[in-house]
Amino acid sequence: MITPLKRFILILFLLLPLNASGMPGAEIGNMVIRRDTTWSGRIIIKGVVVVGRGVTLSISPGTIISFRRLDQNGDGVGDGEIRVLGRLLAKGSAALPITFRSAESNPRPRDWSYVLLFTSGQKSVIDYCRFQYAFSGLQVHFSTATVSNCLFVNNNEGLRFGRAKLKIDHNEFRDNNIGIRFTRMEGPVEIKFNDISHNHVGIFLVPSGQNIVDFFDPGHTGRPWNEGHLEIVNNNIYVNDDYNLKLGAKQKWNLKISGNWWGGDDPGIIRAGIFDHQRDPDLGRALITPLSAVKITGAGIKNCVPLRRP
Repeated sequence: MITPLKRFILILFLLLPLNASGMPGAEIGNMVIRRDTTWSGRIIIKGVVVVGRGVTLSISPGTIISFRRLDQNGDGVGDGEIRVLGRLLAKGSAALPITFRSAESNPRPRDWSYVLLFTSGQKSVIDYCRFQYAFSGLQVHFSTATVSNCLFVNNNEGLRFGRAKLKIDHNEFRDNNIGIRFTRMEGPVEIKFNDISHNHVGIFLVPSGQNIVDFFDPGHTGRPWNEGHLEIVNNNIYVNDDYNLKLGAKQKWNLKISGNWWGGDDPGIIRAGIFDHQRDPDLGRALITPLSAVKITGAGIKNCVPLRRP
């Protein structure tokens, strides 16, 4: 016999949002997802979740995924991670974005590691998502993905990629240590119509030191190494604390990065925000001209809903 109290508890249970495990508010520890799965509601992760090869993880609009800070190796970075070896379909909306954030009451950058797309077999889609308080909000390596209409805020790095087939458009990167960091460029990669501001460094190129072939000019004839592989155009890159663009050590080849807005039209001020050959003769040059004299209309998140404090 179902008593009134049991009936009330059952109704309350059914009304609560369910997470991937089917339990309201339950935490997910280290696990491997071995079949197609959809997450919705509120998910709390303590550890590493791996999406197996050939498997799709779909995340519904409005889902909030929080990572407990657990630093078992003492490196100062939380261990929480979603590692995608299959496919990730994280499709939020302007009104109901998907959120990846810290679960801590006093969150800070590096509370969790990242969402990592690594040797993924199928194209992943990340749309209308928010990444907060991570080491890297999103990393993409040896994978194919589109990243659009996403907000990367209060991370150590917003987005990092190496060798990938990647389209990065209409995103906002702000209040990170580094907005976008990349190490290799066999591409093709498109970085277009993004708003990159108020980070310590907007865009940071650091060669991986691996054997690089077919994407730069080994004869040093002056041809930009990213031409035909990486296109960075129609972005607003401005008011980053240290540099809007920084070339890392041993980046000897010129980088074509024309057609962007750098916060104004004064060449001296623009150049002061770029770390390249002019500051270190061992580095290549950032080829920024022709540049946009006015702020790029339409850059940033489409139909953006302001971020509310958690």
